[in-house]
Amino acid sequence: MNIRFIAFSATLLGTLGMSLPATSQTVALATTQGGATEQIANAVAMVVTEQTPLQLRPQMSANTAQYVPMVNAGRLEFGIANYPQTFYAVNGTGMSEGQPNPDLRMVATLFPFTAGLFVTEDSGITSYAELAGVRVPRYPDNSLGDYIIRAGLATAGLTYDDVESVPIANFPRQYDAMRQRQIDVSIATAGAQPTFDMEASLGGIRFLSFSSDDDELLAEYLPGTYTRTLPEGYHSLPGLSADSRLFAYDYMLFAHVDVSDEIVSQVVNALYSGAEQLRATSPLWQEFNPDDLAKVTEMPAHDGALAAYRELGLVE
Repeated sequence: MNIRFIAFSATLLGTLGMSLPATSQTVALATTQGGATEQIANAVAMVVTEQTPLQLRPQMSANTAQYVPMVNAGRLEFGIANYPQTFYAVNGTGMSEGQPNPDLRMVATLFPFTAGLFVTEDSGITSYAELAGVRVPRYPDNSLGDYIIRAGLATAGLTYDDVESVPIANFPRQYDAMRQRQIDVSIATAGAQPTFDMEASLGGIRFLSFSSDDDELLAEYLPGTYTRTLPEGYHSLPGLSADSRLFAYDYMLFAHVDVSDEIVSQVVNALYSGAEQLRATSPLWQEFNPDDLAKVTEMPAHDGALAAYRELGLVE
């Protein structure tokens, strides 16, 4: 049963003088399984479910490429992805080349997502240039992992030809491979649970640093990306034994265009009022600022989100 049919049924019942039961409504939130994205989805689902009549249920998929088209088709109501993936998906470019998703609408900008490539402390690797010749994860072509690895290598003038590629299907498999020392470098998000796991199992990890000159090149691979420095020991997060310049992009919550304005507005208001709850769920949310929910303007926003923004004074 898709969103358009649900909307039609509700309208028909109203026309016949009937009303829908005053019970909670279950809606889906598409996300990946494992890693930081699942952590983000669980936090959003918890706050929305606690603060509204909605039951927001995370629906796990192997990767964003699987669930973004499902949201675009109206089979799932909401989805979460980073800015580059969302941008490519809406426009049908890059990771979504030739496959635009015109029925996605932005609901909220969540927070800056700060990530990079890390190595073990005992590896002796201290820079991206030193990745030449080491074992590097090789994700499927046009996946997020593929873009991140290629972007990181490019900042040191390297390509897959300069490293030993190890086929990796997804992020959970990457962390298993790193734990088993089958690869020498891994992608991770600062503050995400896998970094704590890796720190414990590998005896210490270290994020590699970009330079401020890398912003333009990184953005060519990952639109909306920039670099930022996290100071040594930042909030006691793993991998930050020295000042580390990582890449960052915003994380986006989006919905199908036909999700009702009322539902979307309820979700936005729950995120705004539940800021403290969200920050308490994980270090990932440390920089969540509810005043930035309406930050991204380069992609179309949902009408329900715009209405909520105005009510909250976030836009004129």
